[in-house]
Amino acid sequence: MLGERPYVISIAGFDPSGGAGILADVKCFEQHQVYGFGVCSALTVQTDDHFISCEWINAEQIITQLEPLFAKFRISACKIGLIKDIEVLLQVLFFIRAQNEDIKIILDPVLKASAGFQFHQWSMTQLNSVLRYIDLITPNYSEMLSMGSAETAEETAGLLAAHCPVLLKGGHNIMAIGTDLLFENTDVFELKPRFVSDRQKHGSGCVLSAAITANLALGHTLNDACKHGKIYIEDFLNSNSTLLGYHSYDR
Repeated sequence: MLGERPYVISIAGFDPSGGAGILADVKCFEQHQVYGFGVCSALTVQTDDHFISCEWINAEQIITQLEPLFAKFRISACKIGLIKDIEVLLQVLFFIRAQNEDIKIILDPVLKASAGFQFHQWSMTQLNSVLRYIDLITPNYSEMLSMGSAETAEETAGLLAAHCPVLLKGGHNIMAIGTDLLFENTDVFELKPRFVSDRQKHGSGCVLSAAITANLALGHTLNDACKHGKIYIEDFLNSNSTLLGYHSYDR
């Protein structure tokens, strides 16, 4: 029955190819047997390998979509992906926290499309204003380097971890490809891959953060949710030889 599954929500862009954003997140949620809602934060025109344009949805429009969902359902976890800017993000976060103080919020900072389009250039100062309201941020190495002034992504992640946990994704780390680092309080946990894949997938960052969101809603600890999410994304990356991955979860 529907009520037996936790409710989760994705606030993200609409990607017509279904590889990233809301469509990818809801596919991932369904595989994890959580019920996924989707709220649009941007209308994009793109394929798996070509980004054409983006039309932003403002904070009022996002909140209007959220209001009836939070009024009717107890939502356990929320993943936020592509969003216009920090100001819009803050307004959305304030609304969500006002509805449910205990909800788990995961921020996947989409700064650049996999096809090369640059969305944002967020700084540490801007991020510090939002980190207190979220439970995990999931940047990759390139994003982490661009957001801080430290020499390494690990140093910047350590600074951010003073405000909230950080999952530093290792797909772009040529020194240890596929090894993720979870910074939680003063601890750092190394999440090694079962195997290193040379296959790329459009929207892989979206899918990983959605998998972690689903696992948190299912009651897993943050550490275990990241481990389960890593297994899911590895299978997704190796599901076929194209840029559009297949969602499948063997429990």
